[in-house]
Amino acid sequence: MTSETSLDLLASFVALAGDLHYTRAAERLHVAQPALTKRIQQLERALGTALFARTRRAVSLTPAGELLLPRARQVLQAAAEFSTAARRVRDGEVGRLRIGFSPSAPHLVLPALMRAFRRRHPAIDCVLTELPSESQVEQILAGDLDLGILRPPSPLPARLQCTTFFEEPFVAVLPRDHRLAVRRVLPLRDLADDPFILVSRRQVSAIHDQILGACAAAGFAPRSIREATHIHAVVSLVAAGCGVSVLPRSAAQVGMKEVVCRPLARPALVTEMAVAHLRQGASGSALAFAATAIRRFDLNPRESETL
Repeated sequence: MTSETSLDLLASFVALAGDLHYTRAAERLHVAQPALTKRIQQLERALGTALFARTRRAVSLTPAGELLLPRARQVLQAAAEFSTAARRVRDGEVGRLRIGFSPSAPHLVLPALMRAFRRRHPAIDCVLTELPSESQVEQILAGDLDLGILRPPSPLPARLQCTTFFEEPFVAVLPRDHRLAVRRVLPLRDLADDPFILVSRRQVSAIHDQILGACAAAGFAPRSIREATHIHAVVSLVAAGCGVSVLPRSAAQVGMKEVVCRPLARPALVTEMAVAHLRQGASGSALAFAATAIRRFDLNPRESETL
């Protein structure tokens, strides 16, 4: 038997054994009767034994056929189950998904995403790893991660597909007793004389560089910069009176009474979160997760430009 036709031969054997009538079995298999006869003969030659006894009026199973029929049914059932399992893996219904997420991911994003994804794909085992966006990109390209939740990299590697699913504005984060805390909206330029506390560039280079770029566009460079490894630490240092910061709105809202957050005057400064995976060869579960992110946050997705 060749691998290309073995299941067809077994299916023909089982169908004929069930009907014991060539015409009816051929109709059920949607093949011509001579084709069915040829399949049975091919199977018998391959096995070296007759499966059916034939007379002009009747078809019956031989002892060998009766013995092998349950085994043939088991093989076909196993093949059907294998095909179903392969389809579920392909479609992202089962499997293991290795997800990276940025330390700066808004606190509402990851829980909402995981709840939405698990509702639709409860059989997928998700393994989460906190990594800077740059490290996520490296690991996706190396095959060590299936998907990343990150700040879109620039430039974007050609092998990576990166789709924005969440946007939010930056806000100024000030000590509650700061001289500008009474203002409802702040031009970024008004913070030029204050020391800045920023999240470490090593952790979140996209946010760090975007803020400094906005300061430069506003006509100044911060007179001093202190870095903290996590956003919560940034807010804590602002609360302690060590300086001011600019953070994504959700990251700044960590419930500290000693700080206030104020919108920045136009031009608006906006940050993005994206899902990233291989452009070619991404797993079904990675594609399903990306679709969940886009659907959950209802943002018209924009695929980043490939350079």
